[in-house]
Amino acid sequence: MADYCLNSRNRTVSLGYLNGLEALIERAGPASSVAEACRTIGMAHLGQKLSNPAFMQKANKMYFGLLPSFRLTISNKATSTTVHSLMTAVLLGLYEIITSTGTKPGAHIAHARGVSAILTSKSSPFNLLCEGKLFQLASPLPLEELRTLESRNATTSSLQKSEKFSILCTPIDNTSWPTLDAIFVKMHPLVRRAEAALADKSTLLEELQHFKQEAEQIRKDYSMWAMNIPKEWQPTVVGTIPNTQFATRLEPGYWPGPVTKYYDLYVSSILNSYRKARLLLLDVIVNCDQAISRLQKNVIVDPTIFAEIQELTLDITASIPYHLADNLQEFFDQSLSSDGTMRVIVPGRSVGGLFLMHTLYMVATLSIADPALKEYFKDCLAWIGRNMGIGQATMLSETTHLDLQGFITEAHVLIWAGMLA
Repeated sequence: MADYCLNSRNRTVSLGYLNGLEALIERAGPASSVAEACRTIGMAHLGQKLSNPAFMQKANKMYFGLLPSFRLTISNKATSTTVHSLMTAVLLGLYEIITSTGTKPGAHIAHARGVSAILTSKSSPFNLLCEGKLFQLASPLPLEELRTLESRNATTSSLQKSEKFSILCTPIDNTSWPTLDAIFVKMHPLVRRAEAALADKSTLLEELQHFKQEAEQIRKDYSMWAMNIPKEWQPTVVGTIPNTQFATRLEPGYWPGPVTKYYDLYVSSILNSYRKARLLLLDVIVNCDQAISRLQKNVIVDPTIFAEIQELTLDITASIPYHLADNLQEFFDQSLSSDGTMRVIVPGRSVGGLFLMHTLYMVATLSIADPALKEYFKDCLAWIGRNMGIGQATMLSETTHLDLQGFITEAHVLIWAGMLA
C-alpha cells in the first residue's frame, strides 16, 4: 500500500496523497473496512506487478468479501458520511483502477459516485470550495441543464478565494486569485456544450463566437492562476534530454527537452491537471476558430495560441521522468551516456504513474496535440501499466482513439478525494 501513499512534508505546501491513512487505520483498528481495503489493494498491487494470477484471485476474493459490509455501512445514515467511509470508498475505487481491464473498464465509476455523494451531502466531513461541485463534474447531466449550471457557476461559485477547503489550490496561497477548483467547475459545462455544438453542423455562427468568447475568458483565469503560484510550486530544471536523431521510437522519459522536478508528486500532479485542462480549453478555442472560418471570411486567429500549446505540452513531457523514475538524477545521468543507448527507467512508486496517466490520456485525444507526442504518451501509458501495475493505464494506452472524458473524470474524483485524507 505504501506504493500509493504520499506523505506530506508540509501541509501548507502539499496535501500529499492518502496522507492520514495510517493514522485513520490505527484509530479504526485492523479489522475495520478501511484496513481490509488496504490489504486488498496491497494484494492486487503485488499480483499486478508480478503478473501472478493467484495473488489477483485472492485480492478479488478479498474485495468481494468486503463489499457487503461496506454497503451496510454506507446505508446507515450515521456512518455513511464519515471520513472512514469516504476513504474506504476511495480505496475500493483505487482497487478497481489497479485491476481495470478492457472487459470491465468502468468498474471504478460506482465508487466514484459514492465518493461524490458523500462529499456533496449536507453532512460531508469536509467544508469544500464550490460546495463540492468539483466532485460532481462527471455527473451525466443532460446538455439542456448545462447552460443553467454554467450560469450558476459564474455567479454563486465565485472565482475569488474562499475560506473553504480546496484540494487543487495552493495551500499557502493567501491571494484573491482564482482557485483551480472554481475554474474547473466553471469550465466543464462550457466544454461539454461547445463540443456538442461543434459536432452539430447546423450550429449558428453567433453560437460559435459565444463559445469562443467564454473560453477566452476562462483562458485568462488560467493565466492569472499560473502567474500567481508560489515559489515552492515552481518546477526546477534538472537538465535536458538531447535529441537522439537515430532513435526510431523513444523510450518513456526520453522525449527531447528539459527534465523537471517538483516539491513532490502532489504538486506536479496539480500542475499537470492545470496544463491538461488548459490544453482542453485551447482545443475548444482552436476548433471554434476552424468552424467560424468556414462560416465567415477573414477570421483572425490568435498567433500566440500555438506557442501556448507547445509550452504546455513540453511542461508535461518534462515532468514524465519525475513521475516514473525511482531516482530522477540517476535516470538523467544515465540518459546522457556516450553510446546513445536509451536505458529503461527503473520504476518509482506507483502513485507517480497514477497521478500522471489521465493527463497523458487526455492530451493524447486532443486534435491540437502533435501526432508523434500522442504516440509517445500512449507508450508511456503502456509502460505505467506494465511496470507500475496499474491496469487502467494499460487499458487507456489501447483506447486513445475513444472519447472517455467522463470515464476519466470519474477516476479523478477518486484521486482528488484521496488528497483529502
